[in-house]
Amino acid sequence: MANEVTVVNEWGQGYTLDMLRDKKVIEKLDPEELHDLAYAVKSLKTPIKNVEEVIKAKLDEGIEIKGIAYTEYSKKSIVSDDEKYKKALVKKYGWGALDFKSLTQLKKLFGDEVENDLEQIIIHDTQHRVKYE
Repeated sequence: MANEVTVVNEWGQGYTLDMLRDKKVIEKLDPEELHDLAYAVKSLKTPIKNVEEVIKAKLDEGIEIKGIAYTEYSKKSIVSDDEKYKKALVKKYGWGALDFKSLTQLKKLFGDEVENDLEQIIIHDTQHRVKYE
């Protein structure tokens, strides 16, 4: 592909995006080549971050960008530092109820009923994520 984006290290060695997407290609690089590539890729982090921030700002302003849009993402999490509810969980479900990472894990262990018990300490959070079509 003639116009493919290529990362070029300080020695002029080029790495196409297809090469960078293929982990096997990267694994075959010797340590010196990997070092040079790592620094070339690291130098792209700030420019990529700048582009992403501007895209989000434009979308926030309501400006449409072809093929890029916000999607809404809902997340439920549990307030884990509420002693009153911790005690109630232990009493009803045992100590295992406190060893969880998410509401989904609790529902797997104790069924859908646990969500009703936790409704007062569940935080509903909605976020916008950028989607590239």
